[in-house]
Amino acid sequence: MRRYFVASLVLFSGVMLSQAAAAEENKGKSFDDWGYQCEKSPDGKEEFCFVFQNVTKKDTKQLVLGARVAYRPEQKEPLVVVTVPLGTLLPPGAALVMEGVDPLKMPFFLCAQEGCTTVATPIPDAMIDAMKKGDAASIRIAAPNKQVIGLPLSLKGFTKALAILKK
Repeated sequence: MRRYFVASLVLFSGVMLSQAAAAEENKGKSFDDWGYQCEKSPDGKEEFCFVFQNVTKKDTKQLVLGARVAYRPEQKEPLVVVTVPLGTLLPPGAALVMEGVDPLKMPFFLCAQEGCTTVATPIPDAMIDAMKKGDAASIRIAAPNKQVIGLPLSLKGFTKALAILKK
């Protein structure tokens, strides 16, 4: 659990080892509904790259769902971190859900002004395969009244974005 806590902290703060060549070439690119971004560490020496999708309300531009996927150098599986709106029931956590594979459960790490963020969680190969083949997934959360809500996550462009990230 400690290593995933540290991974979440790293993913959340944007501090990881450099992927300089791919990062410079692909900085700021979009792949349909997924973006590719790199951020500098606070000391400016390292760069952390990830693919992401932000879903916002059209009228207020308020974040409804933020999903980030990144690799840690010593880990084979990519890690996912999601941010959902404040007011989410925390004990059940969140889950990445797709048809045909077991839901990927993600405990919450912290809540801040922009929403509640999960612990960085490794995505199993079966889920990655399903995401590459699918058009949509959902992030399942619980409202305070314990009603389960599925926040839509588009997978359009995910395969291309992940391939660039993996380089």
